Amino acid sequence: MKTAENIYQFENLYNFRDIGGFKTKDGCCVKTGILFRSDELSRLSQKDVERFHQINIKSICDLRTLQEQQSKVSRIQTGKGIQLLNVSIHDKSREFTHLEFFKFLVSKSNTIDFEKIMKEMYGHMAFGCYKEINEVITFLSNQKNLPALIHCTGGKDRTGFISALIQLLVGVPYETVINEYLLSNQLIAKRMKKVETFIRWMSLFQISSERVKPILEVRRDYLEEVYNKIIEQYGDIENYLRLACKVPQSNLENLKQLLIE
Repeated sequence: MKTAENIYQFENLYNFRDIGGFKTKDGCCVKTGILFRSDELSRLSQKDVERFHQINIKSICDLRTLQEQQSKVSRIQTGKGIQLLNVSIHDKSREFTHLEFFKFLVSKSNTIDFEKIMKEMYGHMAFGCYKEINEVITFLSNQKNLPALIHCTGGKDRTGFISALIQLLVGVPYETVINEYLLSNQLIAKRMKKVETFIRWMSLFQISSERVKPILEVRRDYLEEVYNKIIEQYGDIENYLRLACKVPQSNLENLKQLLIE
């Protein structure tokens, strides 16, 4: 399991942690201090900004949409020793403005299946974002871009999926990866309570707390369903990244060498 030192404490960042620190199936260890994951960076305090710079991150992979980036602007300036890779891993058909989201919630409040929405989102990430996954993995396989941070908005779904792919690629046992993925629920519970209130308010309180729950947490079956389909079609994560996402074998080998000690 994750040790306490792998979870970094910030004042206004809840889901920042090291992707490394785990044993692989063949007894090696995933290095710490190379790849990190977190929620978005718009709320950082001055102390948080200082803490962030102490970690010596060279690159940030932002998986959010342009709209998300503009509405919640990162407090970490890039271009001064930190480079930015923007790769939007998102289903464009589900991209809403606040007004559109309000109309969607109110007009369909009785019929929205939030669990179905989440499972479709994971399906899109796994089988509709080959190019984007290629871009992220290829970028991270270059030593000059490391240490790097991967983040989205909550740091739980898009970031959780990419982090799981990387951990599985380097040989972290499946159950360990699942437990690490589910840790987001513990770390972001307080923040998700505010998101729940916002969504319920936007629906004019027509949607109950229980119904909105599926989009506020990560669930084992979200990741497991797409993982099982990947394994069924490609045999393992390495083949999936090589054959579906077209990541060159040399890049996959580089990434493994950079992450395993």
